[in-house]
Amino acid sequence: MRRPLRSLLVTSLAWLLLSCTAALAATPAPPPRATSLLVDQTNLLTTDEHEEIDSRLQAIAASGKAQVGVLIAAGTGEETLPQYALRVAEAWQLGRRGSDDGVLILVVPARNALRIEVAYGLEGVIPDALAARWIDEVFPDLAERRVAQALRGVLERIEATLPEPAPATKPRTNPLDAHPEWKLPFVLVVFSPLAIFPLFLGAWGALLSAPILAAMYGTAAWALWGTQIAAALAAAISLPLPLLWRLNGREIAISQPVLRWARAVGNLCAVVLFFLILTLFVGIGLAAAEVEQLWPAPLFALLLAIGLAAFLFPGATRPLLLALRSLLHFAFMLALSYAALSSIDADPARLAVGASVVFTVLIAIGLLLDSFEKRRRSGLVGEPAAVRNWSLWFMAAALLLMLPFAVLLLIQALLGEDLHTRIVQASAGGGSIAAIVWWAARRGFFALLVGLGGRFGGGGAGRGD
Repeated sequence: MRRPLRSLLVTSLAWLLLSCTAALAATPAPPPRATSLLVDQTNLLTTDEHEEIDSRLQAIAASGKAQVGVLIAAGTGEETLPQYALRVAEAWQLGRRGSDDGVLILVVPARNALRIEVAYGLEGVIPDALAARWIDEVFPDLAERRVAQALRGVLERIEATLPEPAPATKPRTNPLDAHPEWKLPFVLVVFSPLAIFPLFLGAWGALLSAPILAAMYGTAAWALWGTQIAAALAAAISLPLPLLWRLNGREIAISQPVLRWARAVGNLCAVVLFFLILTLFVGIGLAAAEVEQLWPAPLFALLLAIGLAAFLFPGATRPLLLALRSLLHFAFMLALSYAALSSIDADPARLAVGASVVFTVLIAIGLLLDSFEKRRRSGLVGEPAAVRNWSLWFMAAALLLMLPFAVLLLIQALLGEDLHTRIVQASAGGGSIAAIVWWAARRGFFALLVGLGGRFGGGGAGRGD
C-alpha cells in the first residue's frame, strides 16, 4: 500500500510542478514603465525627434484636451497587437480620472505595426473608423521606417480632432473669507446657545443668561450693520428670552394664562432661533466644503427644529410628529432622487423636488387612510365593517415612484463614475459599436467582454497585427 501511495504523491507533485512551470512560462512580460509620455525601446528616434515628440505630448496634456502616450516597442511577445496595446494602456492609466481621456499610440517597427488605443471617454470623439483611417494615411511613413514622421501625422490628426477643454469653473470660496466682517457675527450667533447654560443653575441662572445672550446678539448686530439702533434692538429682543424659557416646567406658568402665553411665545422663539442658527452653521460648512447645493442645510435644520417643537409643545405632539414624519419622507426621497438624477441631468433639482412632493403626498394619504381603516374596523367610526385597503394602493404607488430612482442609484454605485459618459455616447450614436456593446454588457444586459475593468477596452484601431 505504501508504494502505490508514494507513487501517486510523486506523480501529483510532478504534474503540479509542470503546471506551475507552464503557467509561469505563459505569463506575459510586464509592460514597460511609463517614465514619460514617450517611451522608445528601439532607439529609432534621434535626440531631437524624441524631444520634439515628447514636448508635443506634454503640450497636449497641459492643454487639458487629453493625455496621449506613445510607446515604440521592440515587440509584443506572444500577444497580438490589440492585446499588448490594451495591457500597456491599462498599466499606464493615461487620462484624467473621471474623464478617461487617454490615448495610447503603440508602434512596433519590427512587425511594421501601428495601433491607436482610445480610452472610454474619447471613443465618441475618436471612433474606430476614424483611427483606422489615420493609420492608413501615415502607414507609408511607418513602412519606410520614418517613425517620427508617422507619429507627427497621428498627433496632428489627434490634436485637430480633440474638443476644446471645458472652461475651468471658479472655485467656491468660503463666504466668511469673502466677507470678513461676517466672522464676528457668525461666531457670536452660532455660539449663542452657550449663553443659556446658566439656566440650568436655577432661577438666578435665567437672570445671568439674559444679559449674556443680549450682549452676544447686540454685539453681532452692531458688527453686522454698524448702527447702535440695530444693536439695541437685537439686545432688547433677546434679553427676555431666557426669562421666558425659564417658565418651562414651572407650576406658576401652568396656572396663569398670561404666563402660559409668555411661555408659548418664548418656546416659539426658541424653535425659530434654533432653526436659523443650525441653518447658518450647516450652510457655512457646506459652502466651505465647496458643495454646490446648499438646500440640505435648511432641510436638516427644519427636521431638528420640528423635533424641538414637539418637545416644547406637548399638546401639539401628534401633528408635529406627523409633519416630522412627512418631512423625513420628503428628505429621503429628495436625497435619493437628486443623487440618482445628478449623473444624467445637469439640473436635477426641479424633477427631484417634484418627485419628492408626490412621494410624500402619496405616503401621507396612505397613512391617513390606514388610520381611518383601522378605526373603522375597530368600530370607533361608524359600525365595524369590512373596509378595503385603499391605503395599500397609495403605498404601492409611492414605492413604484421610488423604484426607478433606487435602481438607477444602485446601478451607479455598482458601475462606477463613467455612467453619464456612457449614456451620452450611446444615446448620441457617437460611440463605436464596441463602446455600446461594452456599455450594455457592463450593465448586465448580456454577459460579454469579460475582464474589461480598466479605463481602456474595445476602442481603437490598428494595422500590421
